[in-house]
Amino acid sequence: MSPDDPRNAYEQVADDLRKKIASGALKAGQRLDGNAKMAERYGVAAMTIRHALDILRKERLIVSQQGRGTFVASDPESAESPEQATQMVGELGEIKAALDLINSRLDRLEEQVRERP
Repeated sequence: MSPDDPRNAYEQVADDLRKKIASGALKAGQRLDGNAKMAERYGVAAMTIRHALDILRKERLIVSQQGRGTFVASDPESAESPEQATQMVGELGEIKAALDLINSRLDRLEEQVRERP
């Protein structure tokens, strides 16, 4: 942990783990080290690690299983609820309708330009 970094230690740990997940250094389904081992590696208290993991859990980047440990989420991008998926489908439909309207307007403008002398 960098003493020059103005963020709390748990935010620095969470950011480091987030980067490792994003880069693939920590792979989907991979089990994370225990809190004590991570605390030793990062040079922080175990409570700091717990707080960092809570952040990543809320972001759905990791999942914890009672008695088994903490794992990188197998597919954090698909962790949406059915309501969120329905909302996205609706938004995509609105975007498609807007694009169709823009395309029809462009077609008319292109026709008008071609008809000019």
